[in-house]
Amino acid sequence: MNNLHPQGFQNPEGVLFFRRECCIFAGKYELKNMETVLTYESVLNLIREQSIEFRKNLDESSKKFNDNLEKSRLDFDKKLGEVTGTWGKFVEGLVQPKIVEMFQEQGIEIRTSLQNVKGYLGKEEHYQIDLLLINSTIAVVVEVKSTLGISEVNEHLKRMEKIQKVQPDRIDLKGVTLYGAVAGMLIESEADKYAYRKGLYVLKQKGSIVEIVNDDNFQPKTWKVEY
Repeated sequence: MNNLHPQGFQNPEGVLFFRRECCIFAGKYELKNMETVLTYESVLNLIREQSIEFRKNLDESSKKFNDNLEKSRLDFDKKLGEVTGTWGKFVEGLVQPKIVEMFQEQGIEIRTSLQNVKGYLGKEEHYQIDLLLINSTIAVVVEVKSTLGISEVNEHLKRMEKIQKVQPDRIDLKGVTLYGAVAGMLIESEADKYAYRKGLYVLKQKGSIVEIVNDDNFQPKTWKVEY
């Protein structure tokens, strides 16, 4: 029987020593295992807390973004309204009242002045005319811009071709010769010279007045309507 036990366990003190060591080992293992469980739970809790915090921050950031977006939209609408209002005042207060007289000085007699004339191709709007000046044989198509650049001049030249082929709504231009004109509150560099070379009348604001700046050497381009 003694052969089944280690040498150290042949006396009671050895047995007690063995039991004590086993208890100590078991205690350490249990404590280590407990620490592992607590650490894992702590990580899960941390993840949960971080997730909650992240969602909270995300919601706050989203709200701020939406608030800023709405504010930007309102600011844009306000500025657009200001620009539109200024443009309207430019047309109604400066351009339209004097434009008939200005073209009469150019040898073009005007009988009627119309604003915001539209032309349709089928049911779709094909073009819009800011100011249309008419007599029995001539029509002047005026495009008014807050800022006039070369691209706006090219757009007006394309508009003239459209008007040449498609009649304005409820306005008879059959047999009429078309002239083009551009006006700008601000005119970008070279845009006025470019429009001049393309055969368009150029109207510029100078202080509180608007005037046609084309000189006596100017040769206006004409478009003959095709309807």
